[in-house]
Amino acid sequence: HKKEQEEEEKVVVRGACRTTHPETKHDTHVSALLEFPSGRIGTFECSLQHASERSAVVYGTEGIIEIPFPFWCPTQLVVTKMSGQASQTWEKPVSYQFDLPEGVKALPISKPTKEGDVEGFVPGFHFVNSEGLTYEAAEVNRCVREGLTESPSFTSEECLDILRIISDIDAMSRANE
Repeated sequence: HKKEQEEEEKVVVRGACRTTHPETKHDTHVSALLEFPSGRIGTFECSLQHASERSAVVYGTEGIIEIPFPFWCPTQLVVTKMSGQASQTWEKPVSYQFDLPEGVKALPISKPTKEGDVEGFVPGFHFVNSEGLTYEAAEVNRCVREGLTESPSFTSEECLDILRIISDIDAMSRANE
């Protein structure tokens, strides 16, 4: 019964496709259709091939959650609740703001890595709002100090579930090439 229950709770990849760079064979675009437990459906797209909003939206039975650019380290979340047959009644959107941590600086480097780099200086972060990723670093630090082997906020099992989904997407998109 436990295996059947786990299968029922498993996210299933129902479709996936990709494009790759002709020379490097690196993925340049990936999209997938996922089925979640209880028949819920999710789609996503990742692309280095074209510009995109780099935002995320979750559509649910009671409303919409919008995570504007940059969704990987947001400073805002917008919730719009809905009710009524076929989502006819919408409430006014509510916006939640999240501050980035203050005083976070790029790490220094000991030697320049490319022309134009100044010794002992990294020219900023690679991605917008990267300083927000310090929350993840602080959680790792807390877990290490407390002797934990994983964070209760994001367990190894959850990480492995995501890696399985990524692997399933990869396998299906290769089968569809």
